[in-house]
Amino acid sequence: FVSHPAVINAIVEGLSAAGVPPQNIVVWDREADRLKNAGFSLRGTGYRLMWSEGNYDPKEVITSPVSGKLVYGDLLFVAKSLDIFHRDQDIPDDNRRKRSRIFDNLSNQSHLSNVLTHVVTKVINVPILSDNLYCGLSGALYNMTVQNLDNWRRLVGDPVNGDPSIPEAYADPRLADKVVFQLMDALIAVYAGGPVGDANYAVHFGTLYASKDPVAVDAIALKKIDEWRATAQLEPASKTAKYLQTAFAYGLGNADLSKIEVVNVR
Repeated sequence: FVSHPAVINAIVEGLSAAGVPPQNIVVWDREADRLKNAGFSLRGTGYRLMWSEGNYDPKEVITSPVSGKLVYGDLLFVAKSLDIFHRDQDIPDDNRRKRSRIFDNLSNQSHLSNVLTHVVTKVINVPILSDNLYCGLSGALYNMTVQNLDNWRRLVGDPVNGDPSIPEAYADPRLADKVVFQLMDALIAVYAGGPVGDANYAVHFGTLYASKDPVAVDAIALKKIDEWRATAQLEPASKTAKYLQTAFAYGLGNADLSKIEVVNVR
C-alpha cells in the first residue's frame, strides 16, 4: 500500500536536478516495514527515508467528536496491567471513570506526524489509486490525513467513513498549506480489497495523475474505480466515499467531473 520506488526516484531526480540537496528531500510513510517491503532502502537513495510510527508530535493534535480505540504505536496508548486494575479499585467513582477512559485506550485526539510538523516545509503528495473498505477511496486527501495521524481508525470507520473527518483534517493549515502538488501513482490500481489489497482486483493501469487539486485527482480516481467495480458487479465505491463531496463543499478543490479537464501526456 505504498507508491512504487521508481516513481519516487523519478521525483527525487527532478528535485536534485533543480538544485535541492539530498538532505532536504524526505520520503516517508506511516510504517518502516511498509517502506521496506515496498523496496525502499535506507542507504544510497539520494534522500532521507523516515516514518511516522513511534514518531508523533505530542503538541500537534487534531480533535474530532468521534473517539477511537488506541492501539500500540499511537502516542497515547497505555499498556494495561493487573496491578493498575487493582489499584484503580480504591479510587473514588468519579476519578475512576476518568482513569478508566485512559486505560480503556479511548481518545478523540489524533497526533500529527513529527515528519510533517517539524521536518518538511513543502510536500509533493504521492498517493496510490485504490479503493478503501472503510471510506471508499484511498487517494490524495486520505494520503495526507489518515497516513499522517495516529488514532486514525476512528476517522474512517463506521459510521463516519471519513465524512467529514478527512476533509476537516485536510483543511487544517498544518497539512493543506504544505502541499504543493499531487502525483497519484496509478501504475497498478486496486478497485476492491483496499487498503490491504487483493491481486484479484488489481489493474495494470500504467497511469500517473498530476494536479495541484487533490479533490480533482480523487474525483477522477473514484470515477475509474466505480467503472471497474461496475464491470465486476460490485457496488460503487462512491457510495461510501461521500467525504469527497464534503471536501468539494469545503472549497478544498473541484469534484465536479464536468469541470475537470484531463490532458493525456505520453
